[in-house]
Amino acid sequence: MNKLLMVFSGRLYIYLRVDCHNNLPMYEVPLEIKEFIKGHFANCNAQLSYDLSVFPGIREESLDNLFISHFSRTPGPIKFDPNWTLRIDAHFIGGGRHYYNWEVADIGLMIIFRRKGRIIRSKMVFLQSKKLYPTSIKHIPTDPYFRMGMGRLLVTEEEHLEMVKSRTVKFEESSKYKVFKKNNEQQKAMSSFQERFDVTMYYLFYNPLVLPHTIKSPLEERPEMTENKIGCRVVTKKYLDEALETYSNNYIPSYGDIKYMLAGDYSNVEHTAGWRLEYFAIDLMMGCKEGIIDDSPNFRTHFKSFYHKNLVLFPQLYQ
Repeated sequence: MNKLLMVFSGRLYIYLRVDCHNNLPMYEVPLEIKEFIKGHFANCNAQLSYDLSVFPGIREESLDNLFISHFSRTPGPIKFDPNWTLRIDAHFIGGGRHYYNWEVADIGLMIIFRRKGRIIRSKMVFLQSKKLYPTSIKHIPTDPYFRMGMGRLLVTEEEHLEMVKSRTVKFEESSKYKVFKKNNEQQKAMSSFQERFDVTMYYLFYNPLVLPHTIKSPLEERPEMTENKIGCRVVTKKYLDEALETYSNNYIPSYGDIKYMLAGDYSNVEHTAGWRLEYFAIDLMMGCKEGIIDDSPNFRTHFKSFYHKNLVLFPQLYQ
């Protein structure tokens, strides 16, 4: 576990801490707390999906930052009754060491369970985020002017005219996750990381609220938020690799590919195209069905990860 975190590289961190102040069973987290946290993730899911629906050209990195921003609005501890306290922390770290020069995950989630202040269990997952692109928007993999930092704000006249050109933008089941390419260098790094340290890697897919979805650009009037029928979905790398096995290298999957080709739990209508973000975080991760379990009694492993800028999202619960 220590070696794992020393080589991992990520950018966003959210920490959920649940503290039990007496000798109640630690892993029987009260329903009230579960529903509160699940609602927090559901609201985050809805807001991210709404932003993508309204502004289809939003950067994938911006969605990651909005993810962390949602949790940073709850910076202090919350007491539910005399026995339970919840604290949510959010943190952004840029740069740091990489695994084979790749960030094998964009977002890290961690849940820490405490009893009377003492850590008794930690759960962790690594998420690689990918955004769904509408059919009419091109993905330019490399900046022709090699702009960095604030230089990205400086656009040419041609780029500006392209941005403000009137158009109708459509999301459909045939829309693709254009930054995802089967067995490219990043995918190979993720597979190597997964096999070397015996962990499960996950994809977080950013999708609009509904499909199909159409909107005019530039935006003239902000629409009301509708029900989030699709939104952010989580899929294990292993299952997605198996679903795409028959496709050639560098194949770019569509939403429809993921929806119709995933088997197992994903064939359930509730988990079409992946688990909903809130279901994954609470029912699976907090329920100890998914993610890395660390029962060490101290923060030694996590200190190593922070020192090397290695984690992304970190939730913790205290009793």
